Amino acid sequence: MTDRRSFLATLSAALAGSVGTRSMPGLGTGLLRVEAESTVFYAQPDGRLSLVRFFVSGVDAPAGRLRVYDRRRRLLGTAGVIRSGNRLYGELWLALEGETRIRSDLEAPGVRGVFRTNHRLRPQRRWTIHWLTVVDPRDVVQVLEELPPFNRAIQAGIFAAAGVVGNPLPEPRKLDVMDHTEFLRMALPAWELQSCFGIPTSAVAVTDPSFALPGPAASALVGSGVQFAVRSTPEGAPFEWWQAPDGSRLLLAAMPPRSDPRSLGFDASRDAMSRRIERWLTASPLLLSQAVGRSGGRAERGDVATTEGVTFAIGSTLDDVSPAMLAAVQEWNQRFAFPRIVIGGGEILQTVLGQGREATTGVYRPRYATRERLPGATALRSLADVRAADALGRAQQMMLPLATALPVSNSAPGSSAGATALGAVADQIAADLPGTLVVNTSPYLRTDVVLLANGRQQVVTDVPPVGYAYIVDPPSSTAAAAAPAAPAAPSLLLEGASCRLRLDDRSGAIASLVTTGDGREWIRTPSDGLNAVPGAILEKLRRETIPGVGVRLIAERWSPARGEVRSTVTVYDALPWVDIENHAAALGDRPMVYLFPFHLPMPQVAWEVPAGFEEAPVPLDGIAHLRWVQLRSQGGTALFRGLDAPFLSVSRDGTVVSFGPRARARYRLWVTSGPVGPSDGARFGWGAEPFVTTRVTGNATGRLPRYGPLLVVDQPGVGIVGLKPADDGNGIVVYVQETQGTGRFISLGAGLLRFRSARRVDYLERDTGEELAPVPDGVTFHIAARGAIALRLLDVELRQG
Repeated sequence: MTDRRSFLATLSAALAGSVGTRSMPGLGTGLLRVEAESTVFYAQPDGRLSLVRFFVSGVDAPAGRLRVYDRRRRLLGTAGVIRSGNRLYGELWLALEGETRIRSDLEAPGVRGVFRTNHRLRPQRRWTIHWLTVVDPRDVVQVLEELPPFNRAIQAGIFAAAGVVGNPLPEPRKLDVMDHTEFLRMALPAWELQSCFGIPTSAVAVTDPSFALPGPAASALVGSGVQFAVRSTPEGAPFEWWQAPDGSRLLLAAMPPRSDPRSLGFDASRDAMSRRIERWLTASPLLLSQAVGRSGGRAERGDVATTEGVTFAIGSTLDDVSPAMLAAVQEWNQRFAFPRIVIGGGEILQTVLGQGREATTGVYRPRYATRERLPGATALRSLADVRAADALGRAQQMMLPLATALPVSNSAPGSSAGATALGAVADQIAADLPGTLVVNTSPYLRTDVVLLANGRQQVVTDVPPVGYAYIVDPPSSTAAAAAPAAPAAPSLLLEGASCRLRLDDRSGAIASLVTTGDGREWIRTPSDGLNAVPGAILEKLRRETIPGVGVRLIAERWSPARGEVRSTVTVYDALPWVDIENHAAALGDRPMVYLFPFHLPMPQVAWEVPAGFEEAPVPLDGIAHLRWVQLRSQGGTALFRGLDAPFLSVSRDGTVVSFGPRARARYRLWVTSGPVGPSDGARFGWGAEPFVTTRVTGNATGRLPRYGPLLVVDQPGVGIVGLKPADDGNGIVVYVQETQGTGRFISLGAGLLRFRSARRVDYLERDTGEELAPVPDGVTFHIAARGAIALRLLDVELRQG
């Protein structure tokens, strides 16, 4: 030291440098300062050497040299430091074991002599990153099925080697339009992907954070054996319980956003990949990880001496895995011993999540699912077509066990036995005269209008749930079709069993809807109208009477923005609801908009979602209802269903805005000031679906009665929502749902079919080992409030007598 000033400068720098690692570089005080910082990078081959960064501030030199010594003054290495911004920067690979003390000697132009600094460093964790690609199995199947068989097998092997696994939770935008059974079996595509192509099913579901999930999704996953789920979120608890309405729950873990391979730079340059991974490992507060000591035992998260850890990079699409990314990972592992990137690791992820379960008390409350961007008119029409096909498929599937139990030797002449399950059953109805088989796939006894096989509409009463009724053809003299009314200027008024309505003479919308029992008006103002099309003008109107059924008005309308719309409004002589059927001409891909301004201000809204229902105050935008929507306000209730138009919004003033396809859009409305029970919405919604029918030619020696349910549930508010042959051919599987919100013991008994025994299975039809108590002609079991369970019925046969 030559003078007091240089002595004080040197002493200050030495004291600053001895503070240790992770000082904030670049906060220059004007004094010379050397700082050292450990990193997450460890060198090959054994990970003993850690990359240490050195930052020199307070010097104007373009470069310098830094020698580093241990506490015994042995030279550990020499690094060049070069100008980077307003400071000098250099790196060295050093062995760090626990807390390590080193000394650096800086030599640089403008620095008098050697500038010494003492540093205290602690090693970062040695990270192992498990790369999982948890994808929608349908996407994988689509790719594989487009390939020839040989190439398909090769590609399946590539996917498996790249760590691709099937997500048991489908893409969320598909969930809100699934029917109950398909929704409960949402994990089936992943299970089939494993069975057919050897690509494993992920034990952990990965959710899309940009789209809310229906509440019962948790029970569907738990019912398929999934106990954990992962979602990306910028905040919240690391672990929360995701509890379903029926009380089942799974553990939901949070990961920081941008934890997928692309965001971490697997497809970027070497330097970009290094920067992104380091930032992710050191700066993410919700990093899903496990800390372990050198002995392999679990260590506390806050233990800074912990030297090993595992975490996860999770992709969710096939775009998150590519040959270039696999090559980048291979090159990364050649550069660094740690962080090491390992393909796969689902079992380790399960272990981490299982440990998180031990102390988790928080509850995740998902918001109801909405869509910011609705499907176009073409997609809505396609969805309507799929739903119509599903309804027919559900009837065929339901009748298949009955058809299988039937002999085929005494089919009616000219019958279609064996062609379809419906046809086989119809051919065995014990009836001398031709008629119509009316099939009710719903869990409720139904009375509704049906289009008979001879083209006549008729009200049929008390068709049993999950069953059928035979309707004989009426005499030809009474089989009159709907008759147009004679007057040239038909009345705008319609009156049915429980209401009267009037169409607006300018727009063709329903300008008034009054319940006859109490005289209550259900439309907000006369200028509004139910089934209104913005800007529509009524061009033509005709009236038709349906003998023995009701009366309808057919309005031809035109809107400058929406084009031509034909609307049929029907009220019934003995049924309490109003049916509407719109046909819109194709005009672009914008959805049709139909307005229903009910006089129900600030309503509380409930709507059916797959395997359950949601409830929320208004406003609601872009929700999807499965079969029913309920609006309650001022002692009144409106039940609404858009049979071909599931997407809608509800405003504060009680207006329902329905988005329909540019084709057929059917609606059913029911308004009442009386009490509405918990199951009334479900009964109404199921009842809006048309009956499935088929022709009965007549067979006096048929083995089946003219009426009956396939199986019987002994209590109201519990119904069969699905019945199908078992996937493995062993018996049939029945899905039973509780809708009143009361857990209880119920019995399932024989109807047209009987069974000798039953087992509880999960939604993938795997035996749970739970025993069911037998009762005469059936079994009894407990069902949770708002829950759904699956049963396998064995030795199923036709019931005699």
